[in-house]
Amino acid sequence: MSLFRYLKENFRFLVFYVILLAFILLCLYVDSSNKVLTSNLVYMITVSIIMLVFFILYDYTVKNKNIKSLKEIQKSEDKTPIFTKTFEYKDEIYQLIISDLYKEYVDSLRNIEDSFSENSEFIISWVHEIKTPITTAKLILDTINFQEQLTVNSLKEELDRIDDYVEKVLYYSRSNDFSKDYVISEAVINNIVKESVKKHSIIFIRKHIIFFNKIDNKLTVDTDKKWLAFIIDQIVSNALKYTKDGGSISFYTSKNDNEIVLTIQDDGIGIRREDIDRIFSKSFTGNNGRDNNLKATGMGLYLAKKLSTKLGHRLTVESEYGKGSKFNICFPIYGD
Repeated sequence: MSLFRYLKENFRFLVFYVILLAFILLCLYVDSSNKVLTSNLVYMITVSIIMLVFFILYDYTVKNKNIKSLKEIQKSEDKTPIFTKTFEYKDEIYQLIISDLYKEYVDSLRNIEDSFSENSEFIISWVHEIKTPITTAKLILDTINFQEQLTVNSLKEELDRIDDYVEKVLYYSRSNDFSKDYVISEAVINNIVKESVKKHSIIFIRKHIIFFNKIDNKLTVDTDKKWLAFIIDQIVSNALKYTKDGGSISFYTSKNDNEIVLTIQDDGIGIRREDIDRIFSKSFTGNNGRDNNLKATGMGLYLAKKLSTKLGHRLTVESEYGKGSKFNICFPIYGD
């Protein structure tokens, strides 16, 4: 707080002080029974002003110290109110009010965290429960000898789609409490890509989409294998959705001094220019999802982007409408 602002806030007190001092001096001056020399009056005025100045400086210093402590609380991460001692009753009341509000805030925050934790635990439990019958149904389809294999594949594809939705729910619920569920280790990129292609093999075969793998078999990155697999799955699923029958999806890597880049490129319908800046937004399906009557939720790429950022990776996209899209997962290279 500036000195000018302090004087402005205490203007009424200063005016009262000047009026009171003037009244006392005037009474002394006009009192005929007790003549006061003019020099004495000047001395009294000078001493009074000096005392007032010292009081103002002291009071300004104390209040400024209290304000600085409040600003430090504002800048701190925990926001815990730690107040300095004050001699003004109104300041004590303010401190009590702030302390009570802070306690209420902490209690409310704790209740929200507990509620979120319970909801998250329920979702995770639900996901694991629902995945069991999905897995069982897939095993049954593998053992039953249907006359028409296409029927089996269609059912498997629908189960895979349900499984993908369930996975999104699971990873979405975990994404807000990410620090408890990831382990960074050295991972072979090609192994994760192959697993993703295998997972989507039915769609690759049904749509006659060609898979090109140009990844170095020995190339490794520092990541969480499970979370990276989910990210790649979302990009592959998106590429399969928007690539026409007989198209192709290519996987290749590049490396420079700063990072390793995994590129997933398709020759599908591409992304419109007005949509490309929003494809990683939550629940955004864009013109492609609407124009092609595809059942898009807009969550896959949103989660892929969010989880990539949390892992310390960069997920970018390049696209030309009508010619395909290129997704790049960039892994930073850390020094030894």
